[in-house]
Amino acid sequence: MGFLNRLKKVFFSKHEETEVEEVEFHDPHQERLTEDFVQRQQSVIDDAMNELESHVEKIKAEPTPTAAPAYDAGEVELSDLLSPDEQLQDYSELNTVEHQSVEEMGDHLESATLVGDLPEEIEF
Repeated sequence: MGFLNRLKKVFFSKHEETEVEEVEFHDPHQERLTEDFVQRQQSVIDDAMNELESHVEKIKAEPTPTAAPAYDAGEVELSDLLSPDEQLQDYSELNTVEHQSVEEMGDHLESATLVGDLPEEIEF
């Protein structure tokens, strides 16, 4: 039976499965990329902190005064406003332009297009 046992072992022996180690991919540039990222982040943080810590305040430019229109009375004392001798002026018609006809205004809206709206009525 020794011969038969050996013969069985040859044909029916269990093959040992060799474990294949999975080799983890290691990017050779990963370390350099990580260092570059950390440096960029640190420079952004440093710039922000320097801006916050700076004592220099940005001065907003003073608005330039505009010329007063023809109907501006300027600085007025309260007594001037309450004076009964003062004749009140009506400024509601000042600087108005009256057109005699539509033709003199021109056709400046003739080539105008509708933007963001539908040209016809929609029913729901």
